[in-house]
Amino acid sequence: MLRWISKSGTFFQFTIFTVFMALLWIPAFVNPVPLVRTAADGPLYTLLASWLLPFPQLTIAVALLLVVSQAVVLFYVYQANGFFGRSNFLPAIIILLAYSWNAGYQTIHAMLFACVFLIIALNSIMIMYGRQAAFHQVFTASFSIGIAMLFYIPLAYLLLLIWFTLITYRISTWREYAISIIGFTIPMIYFICWLFWNDSLAEGLKQFSDALLNLVLPEKLSLIYTVWLSASAFILVVTMFAVLNIMNDKLISLRRRAWVLFNFSFTAVIVILLAGWPIMSANYIFIIPLSFFVTGSFALIKKPFWFEILVLGYFILLVGVRITAFIMG
Repeated sequence: MLRWISKSGTFFQFTIFTVFMALLWIPAFVNPVPLVRTAADGPLYTLLASWLLPFPQLTIAVALLLVVSQAVVLFYVYQANGFFGRSNFLPAIIILLAYSWNAGYQTIHAMLFACVFLIIALNSIMIMYGRQAAFHQVFTASFSIGIAMLFYIPLAYLLLLIWFTLITYRISTWREYAISIIGFTIPMIYFICWLFWNDSLAEGLKQFSDALLNLVLPEKLSLIYTVWLSASAFILVVTMFAVLNIMNDKLISLRRRAWVLFNFSFTAVIVILLAGWPIMSANYIFIIPLSFFVTGSFALIKKPFWFEILVLGYFILLVGVRITAFIMG
C-alpha cells in the first residue's frame, strides 16, 4: 500500500499530506502548548521566542508554516538531485509525521528554525559534486550551518558534515576546507560583536561552551518516548543500509550524493553524544535523513514488502503515541 502511495499522483499524495496535517495540527491550535526552550538554544532562537511568546496562536501558526515549508522544499531538493520520481511526495509526508509525533513540540522550538538552514546546506553540498571549483557551494553550506548554530548551538558540529563530504567526493585541495571555516565563522563573529556591544561577552561564550560540550549520561525518558525514539532509530538504520546497498547499482553521482545523507546522520550522532544527549530536541536532526531513506526503501527497492510492514507499523506506533499522550495529558 505504501509503495502504491509513493507511486500515485502528486495531487493524491498532497491530499493525504493535507489530511494528516489537519488531523495532527488542528488540536495544536485548539490547545496551544508553550514554546519550547532548552539550555542549548542559540541567541537567534531566544530572540525570536521572546517576540512570539505573548502570541500562542501565532506561535503554532509559525511552527506549522515551518514544517510545511521544510517538507515541500526538501521534496524539491530530492527531486532536483535525481533521487526519486517527480511525483513522489512521500518525503514531505514523512517529514510532516515525524515533526508531529510529540504534541509538546507542536509549537516553535529551536530545531524548527535551524533545519531550514540545514536544508539549504544539504542542497549546496549535494550540488557541489562534479564541480571543478565548488567554493560557492562550500561557503553557502558552511555559512548556513553557522546560522543554524545560532538557533541551536550543538549544530556547530555539523561543520564536520562538509569535511566528511569533501572526503566522500574525493576533494583534497585545502581551499575548500579553508572556505568552509571562513563561512562557518562569519555568523559567529557577528554574534561575538553583538555580545561585546551589549557587555555580555563572558556570559554568551560560557553558554556556547556549556551547550557544545556536556559529556553526561542520557536523560531518563518516559516509556512511550523511549519506544518511539528507539523505533525511529531502528527504522533509520535499517532503511539506510538497504538504500545505500541498492545505490551501488546506481550512477556514481547518485551514490556519492546518497552518502551525504549517511554523513549527515553520522554527524548528527556526534551532536547527540558530545552535547549531552539532548534527545527530545536533537532527534529532529534525523528527520531529514529519515525522510530520504524511508522513501528510498519504497522508490528504489524492487520488492519492498518487509519495508512496507516495518514502516506501516511505525505509522501505527505514531497513532498509538499520540493517543497515549492525549489520554495521559
